[in-house]
Amino acid sequence: MFVHTQMMKSSVQYITKSRWRLFRGPLSACLKITDPCRMPPSIKAASTLAVRMQPEGAPPMRSLPQATPGAVEPVVQIPYQELRDLTPSAVEKLHKAFVGERAYGAVAITGIPNYAELKHDAFRAGVDLALLDDEGRKRSAAVNNTYPGWSGTPGSETHPLQNSFLFNVKEELGGQMDPFFGKNIFPSEDYRKTWVKFVDVMYANALQVLRGCDKVLDTEIQQWQAQRSLERLGDDGPALAGRFICYDSGFTREDKLLELRDGVSPLNSNASSIAELPQSSHGHEEPSEMSVKTVGHAGDGLASMRTHATPVKTAGHAGDGLASMRTHATPVKTAGHAGDGLASMRTHATPVKTAGHAGDGLASMRTHTAGHAGDGLASMRTHATPVKTAGHAGNGLASMRTHATPVKTAGHAGDGLASMRTHATPVKTAGHAGDGLASMRTHATPVKTAGHAGDGLASMRTHATPVKTAGHAGDGMATMQTPSAPVKTSSSGYNPLELSSSLAGSLSSQGSDDAVPVSQPETDYWLPWHVDSNFVTILHKEMYASESTGEFISEPPGSGLMFMNEVGETTMLDCSDPNTMLLQMGAFAQIYTGGKLKACRHAVLNPVKPGVARFNYCNFWYVPWDTLCTAPEGMEATAVNQGWNAMMDESYLNITMKQSFTAFRQFMVSPEARVQFSDSQRFKELSAILPIVRKQGDAGAPTMPNIQVDLLTDVRCPFSFISQMNLQNAIQNLGLQDNVVVRYHPVFLNPNVPKEGESLDDYLWREFGYTKEYAHSEDYPLRRYGREAGVEMNPHRRVVNTFDAFCLIEAAQEEGVQHELVQTLSRWYFEEAKDISDVAVLRAAALHVGLDAERALQRSSELQGTVQERYEEFSAMLGEVPHFLLREQASGNGLELGGLRSVEAWEQVLQQVMERGQFMGMTIDGPHGQKVRVDRANPFTPVSHALPAQHGWTPTAWPYQEEDFSRMDERPDDLMYSEPRLAEHLDLSSLQTLTETYEAIFQACPDGFSVLDLCSSWNSHYPNMDRASKVAVHGLNAVELEMNEVATERHIQDLNLDQKLPWADNSFDVATLALSIQYLTKPREVFAELQRVLKPGGMAVVAFSHRSFIEKAVRLWASEPDDGEGHAHVVCRYFQHGPENGWEKIKTMDVSPRHGDPVWIVTAVKPM
Repeated sequence: MFVHTQMMKSSVQYITKSRWRLFRGPLSACLKITDPCRMPPSIKAASTLAVRMQPEGAPPMRSLPQATPGAVEPVVQIPYQELRDLTPSAVEKLHKAFVGERAYGAVAITGIPNYAELKHDAFRAGVDLALLDDEGRKRSAAVNNTYPGWSGTPGSETHPLQNSFLFNVKEELGGQMDPFFGKNIFPSEDYRKTWVKFVDVMYANALQVLRGCDKVLDTEIQQWQAQRSLERLGDDGPALAGRFICYDSGFTREDKLLELRDGVSPLNSNASSIAELPQSSHGHEEPSEMSVKTVGHAGDGLASMRTHATPVKTAGHAGDGLASMRTHATPVKTAGHAGDGLASMRTHATPVKTAGHAGDGLASMRTHTAGHAGDGLASMRTHATPVKTAGHAGNGLASMRTHATPVKTAGHAGDGLASMRTHATPVKTAGHAGDGLASMRTHATPVKTAGHAGDGLASMRTHATPVKTAGHAGDGMATMQTPSAPVKTSSSGYNPLELSSSLAGSLSSQGSDDAVPVSQPETDYWLPWHVDSNFVTILHKEMYASESTGEFISEPPGSGLMFMNEVGETTMLDCSDPNTMLLQMGAFAQIYTGGKLKACRHAVLNPVKPGVARFNYCNFWYVPWDTLCTAPEGMEATAVNQGWNAMMDESYLNITMKQSFTAFRQFMVSPEARVQFSDSQRFKELSAILPIVRKQGDAGAPTMPNIQVDLLTDVRCPFSFISQMNLQNAIQNLGLQDNVVVRYHPVFLNPNVPKEGESLDDYLWREFGYTKEYAHSEDYPLRRYGREAGVEMNPHRRVVNTFDAFCLIEAAQEEGVQHELVQTLSRWYFEEAKDISDVAVLRAAALHVGLDAERALQRSSELQGTVQERYEEFSAMLGEVPHFLLREQASGNGLELGGLRSVEAWEQVLQQVMERGQFMGMTIDGPHGQKVRVDRANPFTPVSHALPAQHGWTPTAWPYQEEDFSRMDERPDDLMYSEPRLAEHLDLSSLQTLTETYEAIFQACPDGFSVLDLCSSWNSHYPNMDRASKVAVHGLNAVELEMNEVATERHIQDLNLDQKLPWADNSFDVATLALSIQYLTKPREVFAELQRVLKPGGMAVVAFSHRSFIEKAVRLWASEPDDGEGHAHVVCRYFQHGPENGWEKIKTMDVSPRHGDPVWIVTAVKPM
């Protein structure tokens, strides 16, 4: 799809319609629009932006990039008649269109008979559906925008595919439904027929283009058609994604790629894009490096591979207006690879091709990930792509490290798992002490900052934090110093009480910058520069319609497709036939031809005219799913683009078409694809380190959302304590006092404070120049903020070392009174000025919260190593405190943010966290007619969509052959299981999720229910089974089954030799089969037996993940990507045909924890 791409120096933004209207209203009358269509051809071709906007009377704009020397060719056009006959002229034109450095990788076919009428009718039907037919959109609703049907709500786009109608052209033309792509669904039969007439003509002409390209390649590559064929590859593909797309006028993006071409640095320019834009409504010009607020690359799935020069507004740093306290030294993990000496800006997860996992003893079935962790894209990102992530913006380091670099370890050494992890399996962090990784994190790495220029933070950075400047000259900070605040110049270059209007905003009802979207400057593209990753794409010249009436209107000046060739020349689509059919080569085609045919670099310009929607119909061609994207032998070096406008890299080599599409689908169904759910990399990394602790006994119960707050701070941080008090008040106001749990983690402001401590007066004077009189006055800011929160700050307290206090806090966590102890120590320190480093004070605090004081102090001493390790781990990620991680417990969704917040701001944050939790959970059909609520289920993933996307379709016959169940190792299974394997096959968080799912199902069973665990072992992962009368476990190893503590009876049997189960008909209420489905060679027979022994209304639960002993997995299973969706289809077929009509209410469900191994489940019920 066109969203799998990289853009160098691009900055992607989302602009909602309402926000655009708000900005544009008063300026609409004073914009100049220059029509590039009236420019001389050389100027028009060189222009990176078709629309230049400038307020009346504004200073002259910076000039646009200059034209490339020499004549710029337009996109090649071929008349239909020439193409039909494949004349020598047509073949020559195809050569010009696709071969050579000046080829645009696209060709326009003109004069196709009846094409204008067919296009008009199809577009008319599409526009009516998009803008006028609410009921039709409901009838044809897609489960997600990567599956057939209508998706989205016009006017609310956050990514380019959100509002569109999708169908598989191949299903309509050939009658063959592709289960992986999904079943077509239309709003009406007339709508379907209208589109089929149009696509039939498109398909025939596209095949003719491919046929002609094969002729071109015969002259370029020896024995081309004897080895390969574009026509054959396209015709054999199972899916041709026909997508009619509606772009609202308010949806715009920014792209500065051509500034890079012309040597213009976006960061050294005042322009927001290549053409100047009006000032934002902030009332001042934002620094260019702060012009975009993104969290974790915005999760847009579109060419969002940001470079080090990408403007980023970070969470908890520059420009966020948060009160925070910098720690003694902000460690930064370098973005290079340990030991390579490179500031190489490695990306989040560069796919690595390996042979298995060293040390696990398993033949690996891992597949090569298409793209990078988090973005779900086969995104053509190179090893050298610099990425600047949230949390380090503007710090002047070459090493803009990513916060969560997924690392593939050697079998995940030390985790005790017989693991077959995929390449994309993220581990806790890269470079944590003791994890066996080549560490990329050092605690001594200085951070070069300009006092966090322009961030308006109340930032109590300590003396050990290296800074770039002394004082505040040029740092852009509005300080809080007043004539009544005597100061001396700070040698350290920053001030603990610098406050700007942005902080005042955070203390009012404005809420959190991290939680509430910020306004963005308007931009210039509907689609920024990219290369489609699929095989070929067919598209058209756009049509435009009124958003309110749906009436077609003329093309707005300056809009439309722009193309770029390898040397950087650009041209607009300027065709003699407005109803031309355009065919572009995608990345797959370029690689498949060894780079002889060029993939099309293109973008879509947006004239930003209000009330006008852009419509286009595109065909994205996919070749047979198992086709590897490989270059002809010896042509690998030329298959992939190089240079500043590459937009692709080697990550596309040696992956299948299905893996590429799977990566795209996984991203598009993720919360990150919706801007309101974009998570920062730091959120993901912290969430992986700090697991959610669920309340006992709440599995399956539909309760009010529970929120876990993890607070990383120093107990002597005043901003932290004030913010905590405001948070507690917000919790009370919302009635959440029984639903929020707060946990505390150490990030010391300065762990080197001497044991005797220091007078706060002396500290403030020495470090910041504050006199004692000022620090003790009623006007001292911290005292004012404290009083507003109900805290009377005592100015006589000392700066103390809080390490021992945090050791006691850690011990209190084990006893369930951590929060109470933190509140006690904080009150005593800030209000009573007690020395909380003194052991007598700590003993008294322990007694105060009900602990055995001596036992608690002894335990705190034992925990010193743990606290030190935790501090080192967190300090490597954070440069300031306080920092809050808030998550809804069932879903794991939430926010991470820093600094001092008002009560009103905290209320907004808590409400947002609860809202994010509402997007989790599924209700499924359970045993004996009961409904089962599974809180951990994610309804938006491909696995959960797998069956609904079929829209009731099932194959009429068993779709598999005998060879599909062959295995690499055909030796008897009892040889492999002759010795007990007392290992877990998933990580602990995933096993806990499986247990909670079982518990939800068992709660729906009557007292005295009976359960069968098929293919079991020493641990069934069941919850407490006191209500069950019988738990039968079945497996291959007697020792393992004997160790199973929940079993009431045991049975040894090899199901691949004997499928007949030893129990009578109608014996069990529930049957489970966990993590072994991939080894069954006779699944139909086993599922028929499973159905026989279940009671009418009984439920079967099949759980699987991405791990297996690959040599024992059947070929059918091993050939599927490890994304779960293909495997879910396989299990559904087992139910649908084992026996025929033997099961009903089949459901597919993803219950994977947010951090851990995936857990996928298929359930079915035996008819009553």
